[in-house]
Amino acid sequence: MNMKEVTLYDGFLSELRKRIPRGAELTNTLVDMLYIEREAVYRRLRGEVPFTFIEVMTVSKELGISLDNLAQADTGKSRPFQLKLVEYANPLESDYKMMREFINLLAMVKDGEDWEAGQSTNILPRSFCYYYSNITRFYLFKWLYQYSHVDSLKHYSEVKITPQLASMQQEYLRVTRQLKSSYFIFDHLVFHYLVTDIKFFASINLITPEDVVALKEDLMHLLDDMEHFAAKGRFTDTGNEMLIYLSNINLDTNYCYFGSRDFHLSMLKAFTLNMVTSRDSYTYERLRCWLQSLKRSSTLITVSGEKQRVMFFEEQRRLVGSL
Repeated sequence: MNMKEVTLYDGFLSELRKRIPRGAELTNTLVDMLYIEREAVYRRLRGEVPFTFIEVMTVSKELGISLDNLAQADTGKSRPFQLKLVEYANPLESDYKMMREFINLLAMVKDGEDWEAGQSTNILPRSFCYYYSNITRFYLFKWLYQYSHVDSLKHYSEVKITPQLASMQQEYLRVTRQLKSSYFIFDHLVFHYLVTDIKFFASINLITPEDVVALKEDLMHLLDDMEHFAAKGRFTDTGNEMLIYLSNINLDTNYCYFGSRDFHLSMLKAFTLNMVTSRDSYTYERLRCWLQSLKRSSTLITVSGEKQRVMFFEEQRRLVGSL
């Protein structure tokens, strides 16, 4: 190897150990990932035998290591992201696999004591809307409307959620309830945006009056459940903490992070339902700091902030009642 190749290879080994710092766990992960003997992994980690090109590509893909970033002199100016384009309308097995990998990822880190999660959002997040089938279908319908050609537009009543997708949504909810601590920062106009969308689609006859009533009922149930939860701040079945903040400024897009000492995942919402993800540690720290700073312009309505909480939910019920 020349000097540049040695530097790149050392950088790859360093990234491996950052992702999985515990030696035994790293070894076991590579044995399972590359289908090679344990001794062969030891030799590669000691530098006696180099990883093959195929092995480097396999490990990089599975652990989210950016080879582009390793090759750049100034990595602070360019960070790796991956766009996850799941086809929700007619999911293929590859789409289900992508969703399954994400759920497994959450299940893997949920037991860490130092684990934390945060999200700022201007739409109802999955952790809330998946409990209500009509609201979940509406976001899928909206995604289809923006995604489809004019001659293939579907009415809301035609949008269906497959049993397999519904099962994964419920599993996602189960896993997120297992997470030790998390928080959401809501745009204070989040329900206004949703009600405005529903009214628009009703005005162009893509949602029937009967379906509007069904959506209205789901939204009222959501507000009741959300207010009840905000008063306690913990899931009834797991006792795990989940805090709700209301941002006093409009949020331009949705940011989310999941992380612990050994695991980092950053996400930006794209195309309503899709995500742009990164396993880069620097990106994680920047996004985490960004969300922490948003708390300064937000009001905590979980457990505390009772007056603001009551006023917020009364206002949202009047808004939903206008449907």
